[in-house]
Amino acid sequence: MRLRRRLAALAVGLAALLPGTMVATPAHALPPDIVPEVGVDTGRFKLPIGCTITLAGIPVFYLPTDVDVQGVAPVQLGPGQEFWLTQGSGSITFPSWLTALTPILGIETADAKVTNLSIGAENATPETINIAEDDPFVIDDIAITPGEELEVGLPLDGTFDVGPYTAPDDGAVTFKFDGAVAEIALNSSLGFSIPIKADCKATQGNALLRVGVGGPEGQPPAKIQGAPLDFAEPDSNEVIGIINAPYECSLNGTPLNVGIAVGGNFPLSMRRGSSFSFTDASGALTIPAETVNQLIDMGYTSASGEVTKLDLNVEGGSPAIDNVADGGIDIPTVQLVRDQKIVLSLPANGTLTAGPYSANAGAESVAVSMGDAAANFTFNGSTKATATCETPSPTVYLVDTPVT
Repeated sequence: MRLRRRLAALAVGLAALLPGTMVATPAHALPPDIVPEVGVDTGRFKLPIGCTITLAGIPVFYLPTDVDVQGVAPVQLGPGQEFWLTQGSGSITFPSWLTALTPILGIETADAKVTNLSIGAENATPETINIAEDDPFVIDDIAITPGEELEVGLPLDGTFDVGPYTAPDDGAVTFKFDGAVAEIALNSSLGFSIPIKADCKATQGNALLRVGVGGPEGQPPAKIQGAPLDFAEPDSNEVIGIINAPYECSLNGTPLNVGIAVGGNFPLSMRRGSSFSFTDASGALTIPAETVNQLIDMGYTSASGEVTKLDLNVEGGSPAIDNVADGGIDIPTVQLVRDQKIVLSLPANGTLTAGPYSANAGAESVAVSMGDAAANFTFNGSTKATATCETPSPTVYLVDTPVT
């Protein structure tokens, strides 16, 4: 019994492990002020992990928990393009029953040094980067209150960037959590300290984000800053995110560029034989300032309409195509003002229905991406026009869900 109590107390030291911030999230319609710029992906992930605790090199305790990480990435990459995961932060929270055991050894504080915090980018070069390798994160005097949940995040101030990576010539890049290691000292009021080591790995599917690669070579480095990150804490094995995909459209034969955003809650992994749907899903239409000016030059001062198609393409699952705008989504009337972009929530109220999606037999993952789109517009209250938009190239992925 004494050993079991001591091991439980040791596990509390893991609270010094990983990054984090807490923010609010939208409900129902997608607020325009949290929609990222066209070509930007924002998200917050709660990935199941397991941490092995060692004392003097001997494994003594295993703790299943979650790592909560958020960040920003491009939605597409060019061949050989340099890129980063930016605005990173996160945290780990430990339950109150663990802290309730700490008085047994008089443990009141913990000191931690994170020597490994590795973020992978599968198919990129390098395939993983340990952002703590040259400059470990050090947190001293972490207060432990018995009977209360303990949440500690990194970095202590600001955010971290991970990179640079270099994209491959084609295909896709998948961001992953490749593990974390912390050296922890549990400090007792009795005058001694217990040194332990925590080694944490993902325990379920480990695909945080997939980014398609294609298009022309020689694109400038993609290091995005200043994107809105406004998400509440997701459930375990879930991501909350917004992807704003660039679309090349034809308006009665005239080429126009717009952004179509989709946001919601998606699973990070799924069990074979199960299915999933997006929850709290909603969208937005971004009309960049350049496109607004183009419409004004065509003689238009206002616009309204209806989205008739927004296909989501499904790889490794069914249905293969899901039109989440089936039945139409109203585009409210908006005035066109030169040099001012427009962001419209779609739908203006309520949510989209997306799914359920089931895995095909033998599929290792179910990847959902942005497909064709179409809308009917009315300009100046009377002029009718139809817009058709082809599937973005390279592919813009919403989620890549491993089947376990």
